Amino acid sequence: MFHRLSSQPTFGIVSPAYFPRAERLQSGIEYLQQRDFRIKQGQYLCKPHGYFAGTDEERLTDLHAMYRDRDVDLILCTRGGWGGLRLVNRLNYNLIRENPKPLIGYSDITTLQLAIWARAAVPSFSGPMLAVEMGKGISPFTEQHFWAQLLNTRPEYDFDFSASKTVVFKPGRATGRLLGGCLALVTTLLGTPYSPDYHGAILFLEDTGEKPYRIDRYLAQLQQAGVFGQINGLILGEFLDCKPDQDEVSFSLLEIFEHYFAKAGFPVLLDFPYGHGDDIFTMPLGVAAELDTSATKLSLANPFEFSVSVT
Repeated sequence: MFHRLSSQPTFGIVSPAYFPRAERLQSGIEYLQQRDFRIKQGQYLCKPHGYFAGTDEERLTDLHAMYRDRDVDLILCTRGGWGGLRLVNRLNYNLIRENPKPLIGYSDITTLQLAIWARAAVPSFSGPMLAVEMGKGISPFTEQHFWAQLLNTRPEYDFDFSASKTVVFKPGRATGRLLGGCLALVTTLLGTPYSPDYHGAILFLEDTGEKPYRIDRYLAQLQQAGVFGQINGLILGEFLDCKPDQDEVSFSLLEIFEHYFAKAGFPVLLDFPYGHGDDIFTMPLGVAAELDTSATKLSLANPFEFSVSVT
């Protein structure tokens, strides 16, 4: 799908959602420069427009410019927040399909990544962002699995999750397309022309700052939409700060997960190291994947110069 990266790829930097903090942005740029990577910054990277980095038109202009620029190898988002859903109906999917490049980010960037997969079949990387992890001090775990995947020269990337806090909730083996991201955004896209087909997929989900009843609501919507009847496997990452208020009567997250997945006919992982925490395992959205709980392994096809078709 993508051309294999050189040892010094060029990153196109964009802010499709909120504008970044200036000091975090500068620290992230210095992080990439210290690694001898080249950078091209979007025109409206830090232009405040309410909480956005520019108007919808300006944010689209930066995104389209990076896809058009033949010198840009990857498109790296500064941060998330909100704004992607305002852009998906105006993205130039023909341009993206003809100039396929990985869009890197997570949280609100999930919306753009899923829409780009649904409409252009171009993979993305749900992983660290310039003015977040790279700007505040990236953890060794996040750094290792981000660069190892971007610069991987093998057909696959294997991750043994036995050394992490991952819990095998439902054992089994599954193959399928790796799709997902932030739970709230995955759910928000349902019913739009920009939500992907989840048949046969391995779905991955995480979220932050949502009370348990809202997690319950999102999962109920996915269930009622038939998504859980379509997928081959489920990876639940971190759900940070997803707690009820003090003295509030509530189900625990585990009780909610048990309600939806105790009888699942597919493998399910809990507490996988992916989400809004410090340690983020980069998830290449759209690639062929295999999840084997007995081997405690997630195998991911390399989208750089390799087919992303599911066998």
